[in-house]
Amino acid sequence: MTKKYLIIILAALTMGTGCKKYLDINSDPDTTQNPSNRSVLPQTLSAIPTALQSDGGLYVAKFVQNWLTWNSANQNVYDAQGYAWSGGTMAATWTLTYLNHGPNINYIIDKGLKDNEPQYVGVALALKAWSFLHTTDYNSDIPFSEAFKEGLYSFKYDSQAVVYKGVDSLCRLALQYLDQGIARGNSGTLSGADLVYSGNLEKWKKFVYGTLARVWHHQSNKSTYKADSVIKYVNNAMTTVDDDFCVPFDANLNNNSNYFGTFRDNARLWRQSTFIVGLLDGTTLAGSSVGYNRDPRMSYMLAASQDTTNGNGGYRGVEPGVGDPYSSLTGTYAVNSTNWINARKRVAINWGDSMYTNPSANVFENNGKYLFKNKAVYPVMTLAEMQFIKAEAAFIAGDRSTAYTAYRAGIQAHFDFINRSYGNIRGAANLYNNSPISATNITRYLNSANVKQSAGTLTRTDIMLQKYIALWAWGFFETWVDMRRYHYLDLDPDTGDQVYKSFKMPVPLSATNDGKPVYRVRPHFTSEYTYNRDELNRIGALQQDYHTKEMWFSQP
Repeated sequence: MTKKYLIIILAALTMGTGCKKYLDINSDPDTTQNPSNRSVLPQTLSAIPTALQSDGGLYVAKFVQNWLTWNSANQNVYDAQGYAWSGGTMAATWTLTYLNHGPNINYIIDKGLKDNEPQYVGVALALKAWSFLHTTDYNSDIPFSEAFKEGLYSFKYDSQAVVYKGVDSLCRLALQYLDQGIARGNSGTLSGADLVYSGNLEKWKKFVYGTLARVWHHQSNKSTYKADSVIKYVNNAMTTVDDDFCVPFDANLNNNSNYFGTFRDNARLWRQSTFIVGLLDGTTLAGSSVGYNRDPRMSYMLAASQDTTNGNGGYRGVEPGVGDPYSSLTGTYAVNSTNWINARKRVAINWGDSMYTNPSANVFENNGKYLFKNKAVYPVMTLAEMQFIKAEAAFIAGDRSTAYTAYRAGIQAHFDFINRSYGNIRGAANLYNNSPISATNITRYLNSANVKQSAGTLTRTDIMLQKYIALWAWGFFETWVDMRRYHYLDLDPDTGDQVYKSFKMPVPLSATNDGKPVYRVRPHFTSEYTYNRDELNRIGALQQDYHTKEMWFSQP
């Protein structure tokens, strides 16, 4: 730019008000330049489910075998715990934290401080803490101290230990502001903006305490682990299923419909695993799938095949690298022919019993089952999860009585989770289709061989497998934390048996794993491997087996 043109521009910028308005290119009369927190928070909350569901359903659920690809011909590296190098793969979590959440949350905090709205500041800090914890548990080392720092084009990666301390601090700061909001006795406009708790700050505090419980319990393998602190945080977290953090879907557009529902058609290649079927039909926990041992939750959560002659009511699953051996059998066959019989054995889609095709892709109909519905909520944290955290913490501390009480409470809480009426959350669909699980069936199950009947017989396996059931289809990230804490195949020191009884690693593991299980996900491929290579080289993320390096939280 020549000196002449520079002088002309400077002169224009010093002219009167009319010229200032003309040159104000950042002003848009059709778009609010200073939006209210009431208008920003709903978008921030609604960004959570799809981000978690896409990374979780497509990848992490396969790592922990909630479900797997239906046909061996469609198997991919994730079924074998591998990683594929590509632009946006496994990047929804990164995008949520640094693009969707980051700027919005920081805006809510800044505006909340400016406008003296501590309730918004507390909620935003709670979400920020949760988001960073989720991301570090997913990716390991991440930008934290320099995240969102203006003027930078590359960012320092902090260790997971640093991020955990930062999350703890964010939680405590969130509690301070939430208490300020509670002291006022009025949440202001928050009640209309809060899609989850309708402005109930006491419930937001419970969510923060739940995040603290996760922070401290994830470190169970360390000598610094404090079970009493974990239990204290759990006791201040959810106390009823009405406290569960569940994000609703309006389900009138693609982007506000459940990612797992029939409309968006994302689950059509997924099939429930043999592992979860075994947990619910009595095989793993009771040693037999006879009728009395079958978990009544099975018919509410899983999909039955057309053929019901396999001894557990027709519930079948797939294994990694194998898929469903009958998946390719389609068409019309003579009744009772071999192909007709085998085709009826196919594992059904999660949307419903004997369902092998999507009944309503791109149509907003009330089809689906359990959490696989267009208007089913997406849980982020629940009472059941908290109780199982408490049970494991107490068990580690040697307090078997407290562990047993929490273990039974966790099972009951998951029944309540299924039976809850969700209509008051923006008209969300119930998780049961016809009627809740009866009290008789719940009592029968609690008295069955699937559930330990005394504190003295309780094991880690009992706690962790019941927690797996309660988190199935939504809590795969926390299940992945648990499985990595137990290195997938660790033995229970009290019993000598595998903690995750009957869980089998994929055979073979992905060729990119060098014979090791997966422990982490690489940072966002497109942005980080282009602009932040020096930092990635420093933390070892340029190595092919980076995703198999053990996480800090799971190490002693």
